[in-house]
Amino acid sequence: MKRGAGSAAKRGVEERIEDAVFGLMATTDIPDIKVSDVVRLAGVSRSTFYRHYDSVEDVVKQFEAGLLDTMRTINNTALGVQFDKAELKPTHSMVARMEVLRKNRDKIVALNSDHGDPVFQHRATMLMHEYFRIRLQGVGGSELHRDLYLSFVIAGHNNLIQYWLEKRPEIPPTEVAAMLNRMYYSPLFIDEKTALELPEDPFARL
Repeated sequence: MKRGAGSAAKRGVEERIEDAVFGLMATTDIPDIKVSDVVRLAGVSRSTFYRHYDSVEDVVKQFEAGLLDTMRTINNTALGVQFDKAELKPTHSMVARMEVLRKNRDKIVALNSDHGDPVFQHRATMLMHEYFRIRLQGVGGSELHRDLYLSFVIAGHNNLIQYWLEKRPEIPPTEVAAMLNRMYYSPLFIDEKTALELPEDPFARL
């Protein structure tokens, strides 16, 4: 077997199991999903399932942990870049986040559904709040005001993401990133002169 083939095969099995669990989540609460239904849909044996996961909940938790770790890595890279007016454009880090979200669209929509994991959105919100709180440390004003501001815009961020993934996934990640960056950063930079210099709003034609 070629180097890497084993890990690729393992990932293929795990993806099929993940797809089965998240497919069942559309109609069934996580605690009520049966391993027997998962292995049937995934086309794997029960013993194969338990070689990779301890339970159905473990499948969900491992996916969530991997997704949040990816976002954390993107955030850490972004923190190394100087904060300036370039933030008003669709930055590489914000586009990367949107690409990860769209790639995992079906699973994220399932996680945020009535049958999903209510803790996931809270964990994701705290991750992004912490990132932007650090990002804005050098900006004037009190820390309390920055935190209140971030609580406000992150609520809008979450609703926009959910609407995009559920209803308008055809919108390119770059355009969603452009809108989000403006929502986050425009109050920190925009004055009348800056507003006149900004490029056309990519959402104006939608």
